[in-house]
Order: sequence, then C-alpha cells, then structure tokens
Amino acid sequence: MRVRRRDQLICRWDSDALMVALPGQRRWLRVTPDLFALLQRLDDYTDVDEVAAHFGDEAAEAATRALHQLRDAGILVADTDDDATPPVWQHWGPVASRMHIEARDANYLVDSPRRDATAAQIVADGEPPAPFKRYPHAPAVHLPRRALPLRSPVEEVFAARRTHRAFAGTPVGIDALATVLACTFAPQRFLDGGAFGPQQGRISASAGGRHEVECYVAVYDVTGVPPGLYHYAPEVHRLELLDASVDRQRIAALAYEQEPSYQGAFTCLTTTVAARLSWKYRHPRAYRLWMFDAGHYGQTFALTCTALGLAPFQTVAFHDSGVEAMLGVDGDHEFATYLLSAGNPAPGDGIRPVGPEYPPPARLAASTHRSPADLAAGEDQLG
Repeated sequence: MRVRRRDQLICRWDSDALMVALPGQRRWLRVTPDLFALLQRLDDYTDVDEVAAHFGDEAAEAATRALHQLRDAGILVADTDDDATPPVWQHWGPVASRMHIEARDANYLVDSPRRDATAAQIVADGEPPAPFKRYPHAPAVHLPRRALPLRSPVEEVFAARRTHRAFAGTPVGIDALATVLACTFAPQRFLDGGAFGPQQGRISASAGGRHEVECYVAVYDVTGVPPGLYHYAPEVHRLELLDASVDRQRIAALAYEQEPSYQGAFTCLTTTVAARLSWKYRHPRAYRLWMFDAGHYGQTFALTCTALGLAPFQTVAFHDSGVEAMLGVDGDHEFATYLLSAGNPAPGDGIRPVGPEYPPPARLAASTHRSPADLAAGEDQLG
C-alpha cells in the first residue's frame, strides 16, 4: 500500500503542542516531532514498507501499525482510497468544513443531572453581558409609542411578501419606521429566566432568549427623522444619532452598489453581540445560533413591512469590516450580520397592495374550488 499526507489538514497550537484535526471527527491528534517529520516527508505517495524502514528494523512493525492507524484516522490517504473532497467543501474550503464538524452533536444537557450544576457554574463565572446597548450622550429621536395597526389577514401578508428591488422614492412616515423597529427588534414582554435572569420576549425567536442582535438604522427619507446613521435602543424605543453624514452613497459603497440596499427610505444594519450567546452557550455549536436568529429577525422585518404596505429587501452581500468601522464596533465582539432595507414600493413593481380588495391567489382559488362531495351532489362544474 502506498500512502501520502492528506492535502488539507487543520492544525492549531494547544499550549505547547501542535494539534491536527482528525478529518470528519471532533477529535484532535497531538503532533510529535516524529509525526511532523513524517508528514513533511509524505507529500507524495510512498510505499508503507519503505516508510517504515526509515525507523529501523526494530521499530518497523510498530511504524507500519502507526501508518495504518494514521490512514484510518484520515491523516494519511492511500492510493486506493477515494480521496475526492465532496463538492460542497471543494467550494467552501477546509476551514468551513472544520467549523461544521466542530458545531455538530453538542450536548445540551436536556434532562441531565448535570444541567443545574452547569447553569450554576455559568452564573458563578460572572454577570451576563448587558442585554441592551445604549449611547446615552447621543442626540436622540424618541419614536412614537403607538404602533400603526397591522390588520391585514396573515394569509394576505404571506402571499404578498417578497424581496423588492425598486422603490417609489417617496418618504416613509416616522410612525411606519417606529412600527417596523418595535415589531422586529423591541421586547414585547419580559419573562423569568430563572438562574439566567430576566429574558426578553420578542416577536422573533432567539436561542435561549439571549437576543444578541443590535440594530443600526441609516435614515434617508423618513418624515420626522433627520437623515443620518442611528442606533436603535429598543428598551426605550428611540434612535440615537451616531453620524449625521452617513447617506445613501456610504451604504452603496459598503453593499457593492446593490441599489435596493440604499434606494429605499431607510436601511437597517444588524450586528451580533457575540458575548450574549457565548456567556451561556459555551460550545462551538453556538456559532450557528446567531445565523438562525438573524434569519428570524429578517423574516419578521419583511412581514412587518409587507403588512404596512412597505417594500422590504434583505441581503448579506456587504463588506463586513467596512460596516463595522462605520458603526464604530469591534468586529471581534460585535460583528456585522444582515442588511435590511425598506421603502414605498415603486409603481408597477409587481406588488399587489395588501387589502380586502386584493385577495391572495389562495383565496381566489378557494372561491372556485368544488370538493368531490359537491360534485357528487350535482354542483355545477367546468367542462
């Protein structure tokens, strides 16, 4: 059998030792000087017996066993193995593959006797990160507390929801912006989280009620709100001005000139405050959670906008570091996550206004549907 080093291996330093990840497993192998030298030598297929002979007659048998074990572990591959990387990982690379593996099969201690002890240890390690972020000295715009009514039937909102790429160029009222922000990002109630303290009940789901999402709003054309970049403070329902010079051109440059990112009336840039999650969830699987939560918030945003007759847009195509620099946040602790924008829909954009005079397709279809029982009873039917 001929073997060589696997093309792509993930390594890390652990204290004073170099560790190599076992492909396809959540396990790591300590790299000794002999193993390091062996991996350097095996950059091309070499016969196992020839490799073992380098260790001398007395150690050849043990070396052969070790080579077979390294092949079984995936560190080495044989010329008879199917060493083709699955297409998805060819495109995404070994680091993404390793993250996927490390995030699998986490033990959430559900109904485990260790659960209470683990929770107590988390609490004993210190207070959780603040659930809200504030800019107390920034000029503020206090938003209306009374939300606009969302009375459209849910099936009509579902049928009308879509991603828009054209806007009318007309202003949106402050009441509409306040309603979108309150429904998407503000707590609706507070709950008893036990050892983990009070938890927020928002419309969007969040892992463990941690609600690590922060919202920043670039306002361009909202009646009652001067243009500029704001932070939305959900617990007091107000906008805190960060930079009055931020305009559509700044957002366009960060969003690869995608027109719907900046041509609406406002753009919401959401971030993830990682410590709110990592304080409670201390395993790599938690890295997935902010992605799920970002999606929950994005859909709540889109549905709220749709119910108000606004045209929503969302994208993750933006320059992360540039957004973080504009927001003035440390990307290692609070990182850019999602871009959500909205405005009044452009005439002829293909949107059907939400209202009783524009029933969704499902309702139109139901109005002409006849069940088998109806047909058997002699109901009229189309030929």
